[in-house]
Amino acid sequence: MPSVKLSELDYCELTVWRDPPASGPLNMAADEALARVAEQSGKPLMRLYSWHPHTISLGGFQAFSETEGLAELVGWPIVRRPSGGGAIVHGSDLTYCVALPAMHPWARRPEDLYAAVHGALVEELCHRGVAAAMVDAELAARVPDDSFLCFNRRAFGDVVIAAAVAEAVAGGCKVLGSAQRRLAGVVLQHGSLLLRRHPLMARTGSHAGLSELANVEGGDPSEVVEGWLRRLATRFGGPLTEMANVSWLADDPDILRQATRYSSDDWLRRR
Repeated sequence: MPSVKLSELDYCELTVWRDPPASGPLNMAADEALARVAEQSGKPLMRLYSWHPHTISLGGFQAFSETEGLAELVGWPIVRRPSGGGAIVHGSDLTYCVALPAMHPWARRPEDLYAAVHGALVEELCHRGVAAAMVDAELAARVPDDSFLCFNRRAFGDVVIAAAVAEAVAGGCKVLGSAQRRLAGVVLQHGSLLLRRHPLMARTGSHAGLSELANVEGGDPSEVVEGWLRRLATRFGGPLTEMANVSWLADDPDILRQATRYSSDDWLRRR
């Protein structure tokens, strides 16, 4: 592993890949691969991606049996993330994975990386006149955290937008939530930025996204995402480098091996 001094991390390039849609198991395998590259290079790395087919991802500590009582999830592909948090309905969101080498100062406390990623989005939304904020401890305590679905929960640091819509609770509508997993030598943080309401989901699984809440022209939040990434790179103290290639290869034996593990019943039903 390359030797990287902490002083060298004061100016740290953020490298981002915008990967094409993939299945749940392949996306989780690609995130693990990203974590290993971050560990070996000593640099913060980020993937942005979507899902095909639309998928439910469970938090690493959720019981699989919880999915069986929700009629709206029948027939959906399901994958278990290595990170924690609640279940997410993917298909109308932008998922991110940030992999941070363990020697980075922000890897010491979970809240530091949350604050960087979520704070950058709040800054961008507020710059655009959107009433966005991060959930504080008092606000989080007002909403039970035992809901099955991530976007029905409110955790410290979640990004919410004040809005008068039916599902708004505790300060507004949640548009970004994240969860971490600490691996040997690296911190992996998953998050889901809700872009728009999912067209195939109803009842408790239906949530307004940026397109409905942030007055996004034409319903396309891509400019918000671009601004978010630029502000996040600034927080890292270096330039933003967006890669033109895909972060993983479909014929990579390590990716395929990990994808097989994530698609196995043993992993899915481990809890």
